[in-house]
Amino acid sequence: MKFSVLTAGFVLLTASAQAETTWQMHINFPAGNFDTQNAMKFAEAVKTQTNGEVVIEVMPGGSLGLKGPEVLGAVRDGIVPIAHYHLDTAVGEEPFFGIQGVPYLTRNFADAAKLEAMAAPTYEMIAERNNQKILYSVFWPGVQLYTRNPVVDVADLDALKIRTGNKPSTDFFADMGAAPTLMPWADALVALASGGLDGIATSATSGVDGKFWEFMGAVNTISYVNPTAVVAVNLDAFNALSPENQQIITELAAKMQPEFRAVSESEDSVRLEELAAAGMVVSAPSEAFSTALEEAAKKQWDAFASTGGPEAAKVMDAYLAERDR
Repeated sequence: MKFSVLTAGFVLLTASAQAETTWQMHINFPAGNFDTQNAMKFAEAVKTQTNGEVVIEVMPGGSLGLKGPEVLGAVRDGIVPIAHYHLDTAVGEEPFFGIQGVPYLTRNFADAAKLEAMAAPTYEMIAERNNQKILYSVFWPGVQLYTRNPVVDVADLDALKIRTGNKPSTDFFADMGAAPTLMPWADALVALASGGLDGIATSATSGVDGKFWEFMGAVNTISYVNPTAVVAVNLDAFNALSPENQQIITELAAKMQPEFRAVSESEDSVRLEELAAAGMVVSAPSEAFSTALEEAAKKQWDAFASTGGPEAAKVMDAYLAERDR
């Protein structure tokens, strides 16, 4: 009898151990970054609500060794079960994901929400095609322009060596006479420190993370794009969970998404204040400069409509009609 009780206890412990699922989540940003903190809150909520049956270990700073363009495929192939990534890093495999990185298509968080409302069904279709499910998305603070000296009109961009994060941005600045170069974030920090760049296009968050005031003197809040970051899970890993835990995770993501987006919106204003406090000249584009930027960007709108896949033109037209209404 004693043997049977011990055996039963061992079986229960084994079953409990087998029931726990641990996922390591790739995220490229440091632990203190606002969206890494969002991911950690989500992971804690998942652990609590599933009674510890699903544990998400957030691995910040790219510690799993993945670079941006690799993450879509890594989730698809099960190399990582879950990851945080910006959609526009995956345009090499899925061109439509570049819609939220098209210059001057969105200018603020409200625009980004309108665009996602039109684009979400296509995002979900693409995710499923790549063996994954998007759990939640966050609109990042707008991409600003950091330079050594203030830029107030198009003429001030002439021949400036500006780091950009994607091809549409590179083409956008080139069309305005700058000398942009597409390079990874880590390389950009090295180039800034060595004096190899005259400017860089990125968010206020990244400006604070990189202590840009040590290299640059001004930031113009042109906010020419609001990148979309997602947390996506491998479908095989997700489907291996119990139906109850699948529902818990899906509902938690939907519930927490508005909170995470609000954190991002607050982050933008807070970080711009920090940049100003550190001595940078923070300015907004004049109406004339803004108009010139949008006119230059329309070439990239047309390019995306023809290269972004079968849904590109339809979604963009629907969005612009809603945005300009």
